[in-house]
Amino acid sequence: MTERKKATIRDTEWDLLEVLWAKERATAREVTEAVAGKRGWAVSTVKTLLDRMVTKELVAARQVGNVWEYTPGVRPIEARRSAWGELVEKAFGGAVAPALHFLAKDAKLSKRELAELRELLDAKEKGHE
Repeated sequence: MTERKKATIRDTEWDLLEVLWAKERATAREVTEAVAGKRGWAVSTVKTLLDRMVTKELVAARQVGNVWEYTPGVRPIEARRSAWGELVEKAFGGAVAPALHFLAKDAKLSKRELAELRELLDAKEKGHE
């Protein structure tokens, strides 16, 4: 997903992207089988969703014989960064500090997770990322 075009990723699309990130490439039938327990969709539904995701540049497609093979068009970090940015913009008016304050205060973090968060913040403050 390029900077010029950041498409909102819907819940259903996250499910399909998770499958493609894990498999690296898959047919609509393989994706359908992977989400069957969670979604119970027909292959035609998954194919329609994947084709729409191609239009949004979230997924790439190529024909292999008489089937279409899909690959992720966006890396997990890019998708998560975009989703985080949308959340911060919508819920916190674009202000990151209140979003982090909210998370630190309301999230149930283990001692280990809190220590990791402190390390990240300390590194950020020192200019190391």
